[in-house]
Amino acid sequence: MWSRLLGTAAFACAILLLAATPASANSALEFFADAADSAIAPDSDSLDITGTEFTMEAWIMATGPQNGDGIIINKEDSYEMALRAGDTFMFALQAGAWDWFGGGKPTMNEWHHVAVTYDGTISQGWIDGGEAPAGTKANGLDLVAQTSPFQVGRRVCCGTTPFLGVIDEVRVSDVVRYPADFDVQTREFETDANTRVLWHFNEGAGIDIADDSGNGNDGELEGGPQWTSGAPIGPAAVDVRDKLTVTWGSLKIPY
Repeated sequence: MWSRLLGTAAFACAILLLAATPASANSALEFFADAADSAIAPDSDSLDITGTEFTMEAWIMATGPQNGDGIIINKEDSYEMALRAGDTFMFALQAGAWDWFGGGKPTMNEWHHVAVTYDGTISQGWIDGGEAPAGTKANGLDLVAQTSPFQVGRRVCCGTTPFLGVIDEVRVSDVVRYPADFDVQTREFETDANTRVLWHFNEGAGIDIADDSGNGNDGELEGGPQWTSGAPIGPAAVDVRDKLTVTWGSLKIPY
């Protein structure tokens, strides 16, 4: 009996290990400062955020000084963030004044989490979980929706604006996710009721980009961005306890 029990336990552990192994790739998207390159999705109601609660965020690794705006996320005349003037993190929100604000210089050739929040009082830039220097803009107006497409890595406006570097884990939300300094998440974001678009960039091949928000904001690549390995964070953690319960519950131990 004990030999059968041990054999069954080994089998259960094998199933558990397989269940805990992510099936998806863990890739990111590299841009080469080419004005023809972007990841793009058409306008939709879920991308048109209004009101006074907002967060946009991404993981980035600049591979050199930006030539121009170095766009990370853009929905023209609505919301955008970029590395400007070579390496300065800045943002613009259409809530009464469409203009650049912000500061802070993410180091090149290293991964950084960058985010922008708006709470109806101030808009705030964040770098690696801390407030970006000179990254606050006082405001009190509602965000304004526009019909422009949603883009990563480029804006179709205003001269040379493409990003130079790698981008991963792009999320836009209709809630203030970071009201104070925070610990940067070490796993991929998971969608919730406030997620408007979430691109993991785990496809690793082809031109299609899946939106994990449930809102159908799928995109595609334009130009020549390249899939690359070495993404900064891994897939969301598996709840081992649930997997173990399901696994043992499905086994019948022979006596």
